[in-house]
This record gives sequence, structure tokens and C-alpha cells, in this order.
Amino acid sequence: MPVEMLLPRRRPTPLVPPWPYRPRPLPDELLSSYLCRLALGMDLKPISFLNTVFGSAKNLLAQDLDNYVPPRIVQRIAHGVQRDPGVIVGCTLQDLTGTLFTRHNPRGRNPWLLPTTVDNNVRRRTGLQFCPACLTSDPAPYFRRHWRLAFVTSCTRHGTLLRDRCPHCQAPVHQHETVLPTHCSKCERTLCEASPTLARHDHLEWQGALEAGIERGWITLGDDHVRSHIVFAIVRQVAALLINGRLAPALREATARDWGGDPRPYEKPTARQPFEYLEVGERHRLFDMVERLMRGWPYRFVHSCLEAGMHRSHAIKDMPNPPFAFEAVLRTYMDATPYYATEPEVAAAANWLRRTKGKATYRDLRSICGESRAAIYRNMDYERRQAVPSRWRVEAMAELETQG
Repeated sequence: MPVEMLLPRRRPTPLVPPWPYRPRPLPDELLSSYLCRLALGMDLKPISFLNTVFGSAKNLLAQDLDNYVPPRIVQRIAHGVQRDPGVIVGCTLQDLTGTLFTRHNPRGRNPWLLPTTVDNNVRRRTGLQFCPACLTSDPAPYFRRHWRLAFVTSCTRHGTLLRDRCPHCQAPVHQHETVLPTHCSKCERTLCEASPTLARHDHLEWQGALEAGIERGWITLGDDHVRSHIVFAIVRQVAALLINGRLAPALREATARDWGGDPRPYEKPTARQPFEYLEVGERHRLFDMVERLMRGWPYRFVHSCLEAGMHRSHAIKDMPNPPFAFEAVLRTYMDATPYYATEPEVAAAANWLRRTKGKATYRDLRSICGESRAAIYRNMDYERRQAVPSRWRVEAMAELETQG
């Protein structure tokens, strides 16, 4: 018997035909929205479509596929729609790694990404925002990827605030449980009936610059062009200083007094809760103050921090690796650490005091050199009378008498 017959043989992989409806993803479309459009195009409910393709045991509706999608799911979707797998990954939020944040956590919370908290197929949090005007004007309504970002609280196209709940029953948006993306999954009424709320023009410009920075990879910060993920780290820290910490109320009051904004505390259940968990109205109020502080960087921010009694040590709390662009500002304007003069600097100050006052006392040297006590003791002129005056003291006194 040939040896080849004793070896285990691989079963041939069955050829799975492509799906009959294969549209391309729309600009900035979320993966969850794309899957719902696929199901709608094949006359299936989203849950029926996912269970047919991937099996009910996977329970994909209990996962945040926009945050992270396993590679095997990507390959299956790419084969079904006959697209490159990179196009499918481009619909997810993990594709923002390198421009919005530096590291992506596939199984947990990520900065700037709104949580959905799906529990037993029920969406508990309002992590999916929408613009009623966009959904109404779209030929094929779909949800955008940037609507899942925490700093995006307005629609730069229509100039209105986004919404994160049904205007009728206040339920979070769960597009997998509804047939049409423009209707609520709970009360089945339209999501686009509420009257719009206009946003400030300056806020829309600032948010539009941040959104554009994600696409090109850099953002203008003050007079410099800085990598986008660095700017987002600074913006996130400024927002955290306004919402958390014992000096947050004072910083909000100083900002509102000098630059405008609403200084009221934000509605959150715990003192240290991240701002990603705030509803869209509260986040818009927060980032309205952030925009006012970031304008004219760094002078407005420094002024308001100093008015609130905030220094560098407080401004970088909970920030283990502050970017250099942020650290340089704090070191220059907000560092309250006492300066310790070097030995040559103390010696130069002592020589200057001897030329001008005749002697270098401890009090005069400390007023000039700060807390460098060891160097001061080595260079100061002691008050007690010396048995044999030093040569430099005799010369200094003689020079002083000549000038007099």
C-alpha cells in the first residue's frame, strides 16, 4: 500500500459563490451600516443575513464590529462582495490607528471611540450618532464612520447638532434591529422628525479641521503642523482637565469668563468617567469650551490654567507620556518647579554683587539664584570678621572706595 494513502487527506474547501447583491461601500461608511445595506439589498433582515452567513452561534450582534472585526469575518465579507479585504477594514474604526490614536485595543475601550455596550443583543449606550438631515438627503441612507467619534458633535455639512437617540422614545439607535436605517428599532417611528439645533460657526470650523486632519495625517497647532495623533492626544487632555479633577470647575469658570462657554458641571454618574460616555449634548458643550481654549494655541489655554491656579504637575496628570508639543508649552509657561542655579551661575552672581554692593550675602544670592543653597554657601561672603581677609575681598572693597 502506498504511504500517501495512509496520510490524512485535506477535504477540499467548498466553493462559496459571491453574494447576488454586491454594492461598494459608500464614503466613510461604517461596517455595520454596510452590512445592513447588504441585507436590505437581498430582502433580508440584518440578523437573518448575519445568521445565514456566519451562523447564529457567532452572535455578531453582541459585538461591536465597527470597533474590531476578526480577519476571518473580513475575508468572508470581502469574498461575498468581491472586494479587497482592505476596503472592508477601511470601514472599521481600527483603521484610524496612526491618525487618531497610536494603539488600538480590539477587545476593550479605545480613546475617542463612543461605546455602544451591547448586552444580550440590546444596545445600552448611545454610541451611534446621526444627522437627521444627512439621512434624509442621502439617496441610500447610511451611517458615517466619523459619527462614532467623541469630538464629532455637529454635522459640518448642515451646521446642526448630531443626535444619538430616537426623538420619540429616547431609545439608542440600533440599526441591526430595524428594516430601514431612518427608523427607530423600538417604536418604529422616523428618526428625522426632530427640529435641528444650530451649532456655532467657529466650532464647525474647528471640528472640520480635526476631521480633515484624520484624512491627511497632520493638523495645524498654533504656528506648527503637527502629526494628527499628537494633536488629538493634546485635545483629549484639555477636555479631561475641563471635566475631571478638583481644578476642573475653576478652569471652566475661567474659560467661560474670558472666552465664553457654559461652565456648568457635566451630567455623569461617576467623578472619573471618561467624556466618551457623555451624551451628545453634554459632549458638544464640553468641546465648545475646548475649541475656545485651543484657539490661538497656547496662549488662551495657558492664561485660563493660570487663572484657575493650575500648573504643569496638574496639567499632565493621568498622562504618562505627554507629547513634546504639549510638554514644551507646560515647561515654558506653567512650570512652578524652583530653578536651581549651577555653580558657575552662582559664582557669577556673587562676583556681580561684590562689584556693586561690596559683598555677596546669603540673602542677596538667594534672591538671585533661588534654592541652590550648596553653591551659595560655597560662594557667599560670611558676615563674621575674618582674621586674614581674602585677596578678592580686599580688592572689592578698594574698588568700591575708588568708585565712591
